[in-house]
Amino acid sequence: TASPKASAPAPKIGKIQFAIKPWGEIVVDGRKRGVSPPIKELSLREGRHRIEVRNSSFSGYTGEVDVKAGQSVSIAHSFTSH
Repeated sequence: TASPKASAPAPKIGKIQFAIKPWGEIVVDGRKRGVSPPIKELSLREGRHRIEVRNSSFSGYTGEVDVKAGQSVSIAHSFTSH
């Protein structure tokens, strides 16, 4: 039988915190993750991630972040008509 210690180590996890106004759909590495607000935070594996925030009424936000284990990265974006 396999020992529990033989399994792969747990992935290193960091967090991204969102402050989006008025709202935006969060897409991480091409996968839809939900709408912020209400989502204010996502836990992601350590490494580089492509973040998109989409709002049907405005041009979207796209950026890349480096997530480090045990740390938080903040993304704040306000959609405006200008």
